[in-house]
Amino acid sequence: MKLQDVSAEIFGQLIGMTEKLTNEEYTRPLELLFHNSIGKHMRHIIEFYDLVLSGLHTGQLNYDRRNRDLALETDTQSAIAKLRAMSVLVEATPHDQVLTMEASYSPDAETDVSLSTTFYRELLYNIEHAIHHMAIIRIGLEAEFSHLTLPPNFGVAYSTVQYQNRKG
Repeated sequence: MKLQDVSAEIFGQLIGMTEKLTNEEYTRPLELLFHNSIGKHMRHIIEFYDLVLSGLHTGQLNYDRRNRDLALETDTQSAIAKLRAMSVLVEATPHDQVLTMEASYSPDAETDVSLSTTFYRELLYNIEHAIHHMAIIRIGLEAEFSHLTLPPNFGVAYSTVQYQNRKG
């Protein structure tokens, strides 16, 4: 399966989950998640993917320089629309491309790391990153919103699903 297809599948799962939530549920601070909301985790996932897609045009990538678009964490329809648009973009990207990634690990926020990466490598990272946050989202949803039903593998790593399938 292509990385683009996996990303689109993740977007589909996130859209399906978000469609089941009211804006109040989506934005409710959950004690179990250290008073973060489902929406905050969604915004985080969306913005990371958005940066990678933007990097295709600029050749640059810096996860620290996110827009932090509050509409993505407060309005389910904004999040859904952005996920749908990103799904189209990621599926329409048939080739890999070299990117320069920058990051900062110093307190003064100066860029102190610059390295070469690729679009596909960052898609792979974003898949794992999204699944990690989906697992956290799942914990919050199952604790607070028991009326919601999620796909069985929502927030479960593909390697774990494969292992469980082999185990029987």
